This record gives sequence, C-alpha cells and structure tokens, in this order.
Amino acid sequence: MMDIKSKSEIIIPFENIGDENWSNKTEYIISELADNWGDELPPSISSQEIFELEKRLGTTLPDGLKLFYQEFGVANVGEQLQNFTEIGWIKDIWKDQPEYGPDFSDEDNKHLSFLVSFSDYLGNGNMFCFHSETKEIYYYDHDTKPFLTKLFDDVSDYLKGCLVSCQAELFNQEIGQEQVEEWCEEILNEMFDEHIVKKWRY
Repeated sequence: MMDIKSKSEIIIPFENIGDENWSNKTEYIISELADNWGDELPPSISSQEIFELEKRLGTTLPDGLKLFYQEFGVANVGEQLQNFTEIGWIKDIWKDQPEYGPDFSDEDNKHLSFLVSFSDYLGNGNMFCFHSETKEIYYYDHDTKPFLTKLFDDVSDYLKGCLVSCQAELFNQEIGQEQVEEWCEEILNEMFDEHIVKKWRY
C-alpha cells in the first residue's frame, strides 16, 4: 500500500501520455487510489466505443485522452472524469434553457463553440474541456468571469497534474494529509505556472 512519507516518494507518472512506460506508473497510482477507497477499477474502453463517441460529437478526442481511456477507462484520478454518455459540447448544456446559463463574455464566446467537456472537476459545476480544433484544455469556472480559461496545451498535463495531486490521499498517518498536500502542490507549481495551479486548485 502506498504510504507517502516524503516529497521524493510522490510519483510523476509521465511527461506525456504515450511515452515509453507511461502506463506502468499511472496504473500503480490508479490502483492504489482505488484500493484506498475500496473501489473497483473500471473497464478499459474499446477503440470502437471511442469511435462512436467521436461520431456523436462530430470531432476527435485528443490522442492522449484516447490512449488513457483505452488503457484505464473512466478511472478515478482524484477528479471526476465524465462517463461517455455525459461528454458533450458545453454550449449545448443550456441550449433548451438559455436563461439559466452563464452570461458568457465576448472573450468566452471566442472559445465556447469549440469546447467539449470531459471532466466534472469535483462535481461542483466546474468542468474541464478540450478544444475541438487545437485539443488544448480549458477550464470552465462557473463562479468567475471570464468563465473559460485555457489552462493546458495538452491533456497529458491535466491528467498528470491530477495523478500527482491525488497522491495526497495516500498519505502516511504520522506525516498527515496536509503535509502531503503541500508537497503535491509544490510539485504542481514546479511543473506548471503558479497562476495555473491557483486557478485550478482554488
């Protein structure tokens, strides 16, 4: 059982999804997290299921996301990846009741029609989306204008950040979760701009 006692024990699973041996460390973290919560690991997702989703959306998923699904399915990465039935264009969420939707700014509207949600963050209404053309990762924050912010160039960065951050849940009891959370955040700040981490985590 993973039992983190020092910052050096926190695993950075890969640089990019698809790198040699990217899946070994990823599998270890996901398995340890599932054990910690008493969850079963989800089934992997076939290329046919991915093709059907892309056909429904009318766009392709980022390559790294496809690889992740084919290896690990809709796994718990410390944040709530959406099931395939939930993945969709965020512009369509309020299509039938636009009066309940956000008052998107002009800046938001430049990106809105290109964004497909794939993660519900922590189930609080905020979502991570990929851009249908550039495959960059945007964050929809329902509390703060502009509502849409580009956070990452590639889905590998988002999932890598999740897999680092979720290791705070695998803390040694004597060290305590708060300390391991601090170490995880230090690693995120080393990997990404601090402003990105602040926007994402807070």
